[in-house]
Amino acid sequence: MTFPLKSLMPDDATGSIQENPSPISPDLSAADWRIAKPKLVQALKSSGGDETAWTNPDSGRGGAFQPVAGPFDRDGRACRAFVARVDLSDRKTTVQGVGCLLASDDLSIDQVQPWKAL
Repeated sequence: MTFPLKSLMPDDATGSIQENPSPISPDLSAADWRIAKPKLVQALKSSGGDETAWTNPDSGRGGAFQPVAGPFDRDGRACRAFVARVDLSDRKTTVQGVGCLLASDDLSIDQVQPWKAL
């Protein structure tokens, strides 16, 4: 005896899931992130707590990164907490996260969440 069963897999086409190009905001495009990412690396490498700004003149988006604590070691990588301000045309958002420097000025970012002021 056989029974027709509906597939357990969704009917979505392969590749239909789009990954967010920016780990800090779903509102940033891949072009925005290409401009912002080196500025975050610069902020994480800095010895102080100065803000590092970025702007994408094509999209009108911008923002700034500010390290908020000293560097710490995580699995042999230099990591640092940061606050990121994202300026969109109609609103501004602020998030906090942790960035870890990798080889070739690449980085991994985690613990990104809305900024919680004290």
